[in-house]
Amino acid sequence: MTRARYGYMGKMLFVDLTNGTWHEEELSEETARRFVGGYGIGARIILERMKPGADPLGPDNIFGIGTGPLTLSGVYAACRFATMGKSPLTGYWGDANCGGDFANAFKAAGYDIVFFEGRAEHPVYLLIQDGKVEIKDARHLWGKDTAVTEALIRDENDNRKLKVAVIGPAGERMARIAAVINDRGRAAARSGLGAVMGSKNLKAVAAIGARKPEIHDKPRVQALMREMLKEAKENPSGMFFGLTHGGSAGAMIAHLHDADVPIKNWRGNNVEDFPEQLWESVALPGMTQYLTKRYACTGCPIGCGGKVTVEEGKYPVQDAHKPEYETLAAFGTMCLNTDMKSLIYENELCDLYGLDTISAGCTLAFAIECFENGIITKADTDGAELTWGNSDAHVAVLKKMCLREGIGDVLADGAKWAAEKLGRGAAEFAMHAGGEMLAMHDPRCFPGWGATYISDSTPGRHTRGGTAFAEHGGVNEIIYGGLGIPFKLERYDPTDKGKYHALVAAWQHWANTSGACMFGIDSMPMDFVGCINAITGWGLDYPELAETGKRIATLLHGFNVREGFKPSDFKLPERARGNPPLEVGDLKGVTVDSEGLKRQFYEEMGFDFETGVVDRERITALGLEDVL
Repeated sequence: MTRARYGYMGKMLFVDLTNGTWHEEELSEETARRFVGGYGIGARIILERMKPGADPLGPDNIFGIGTGPLTLSGVYAACRFATMGKSPLTGYWGDANCGGDFANAFKAAGYDIVFFEGRAEHPVYLLIQDGKVEIKDARHLWGKDTAVTEALIRDENDNRKLKVAVIGPAGERMARIAAVINDRGRAAARSGLGAVMGSKNLKAVAAIGARKPEIHDKPRVQALMREMLKEAKENPSGMFFGLTHGGSAGAMIAHLHDADVPIKNWRGNNVEDFPEQLWESVALPGMTQYLTKRYACTGCPIGCGGKVTVEEGKYPVQDAHKPEYETLAAFGTMCLNTDMKSLIYENELCDLYGLDTISAGCTLAFAIECFENGIITKADTDGAELTWGNSDAHVAVLKKMCLREGIGDVLADGAKWAAEKLGRGAAEFAMHAGGEMLAMHDPRCFPGWGATYISDSTPGRHTRGGTAFAEHGGVNEIIYGGLGIPFKLERYDPTDKGKYHALVAAWQHWANTSGACMFGIDSMPMDFVGCINAITGWGLDYPELAETGKRIATLLHGFNVREGFKPSDFKLPERARGNPPLEVGDLKGVTVDSEGLKRQFYEEMGFDFETGVVDRERITALGLEDVL
């Protein structure tokens, strides 16, 4: 087979932590074109090499970190990497996506993807410098937070340019909602893969290099970027304008206005429980006085990131990352907390200790409702009055979650696992799909969210495709037009939703595995197919794009079926679909049929709705018979 050349380094690294050894393997052109990169290639390798039924927190699980063909290609906003493996949160496929500066540094060190097998005898970290690989002792780093660890790794290797992906104490303690952190506050957060690193005694991966992949037509890539950026600046989309002027936090008020933001653990509304006069307190206006600077990930013209400093009070932070929309909703509206200083502090705790902010905030909301119903008491919280809006109590319990101390030891695994330990009806208050806490967008507002939350191989996610993107008004018109997806779908009309769900999901699998940032692609008029062809020389067209995305989706689903998955494992909480419906606000009386939308998607994809088994003809058509 021909080695993947244009857009790729053409090499994969395999690390055996048990024996302290590693080896390289060639990445073939065929594998690259069929599975793109990131978790597409990762799932293909892991499915083939991981034993069925492996314990997610055992040595047989394979953990990977991967980039895609857009990484280091010259395409703007293409700085994402994926972490992947079997999720300890759901027991099925898990991956998480992250930006910052790490992806480019990792690929420049000489590899497209790295896989870790086994378990090290003691804590270690992997260092890759321009193709030179070392497994280094990390016993002195174990127990340290992510910021300190990152700084120490740079210092001891005498290289300030090293980029580091690291776990904090939460990952070391195998909290099932643990994240992988890079650049001090960028998080590959979902699926609990920080716990997988912890289970392997893998503290960090550090990388630096000066290598670059060959580009098939570099002048064409540069021309496409000039044209795109000129158009984006002269005729900015609402998303581009919003992200450049405030990042995702700037969207909070608009989402609250649309009734898209979950409130009070999904049982509240934006009229009585979180009225309009409170909206600015959890949004960009409430944060502005603490902002010190904005920043951009590598090679991105948007600059949606920011740093914040709180000098005085109970919750001081210095040069912390600005909380994103999802974080503000999870700790803010979900918990009825309007104290911005505490929200910034909670975000910083999660970044330093390595927790997924969505899962942590949603689990905290679950705990508050358990406290309200006497399932958790002040004896469990060391006297903290864990009530709605009590920011001091929220911070106190979150600290316990970061360290797995007291009630935090139960809550650190997320609401589903905590409810099973607590019993006494706690499961009623756990708002999750298959163990993954739901993202901060409401299916009662845009039903496509609910279909995605329970149809994708990694449930509860808002970045995995679905008709919600078209229900609220579409994003990249070039892509939607090429794939035949309506730019605007009537949100409560289920007609053809399964067909369009499959197409949007296919497209977003492409985006995620290519190394692209969805904020960049969605907010700017990027000719994605033109970019891929200029980089790789493949001559990709939209039918192949759709087929490749569906191949990746089917591969991930097939992994789950092999591990014992049944479609009934991923269900939307009744409260989140409006059963019973809200009695006040814009969503008053709304109940959505998420299972019906899921059935449509399964039929379109060739998945049996009762068993999940993939249709044999579909497997053959996608060329997956050698692995499924």
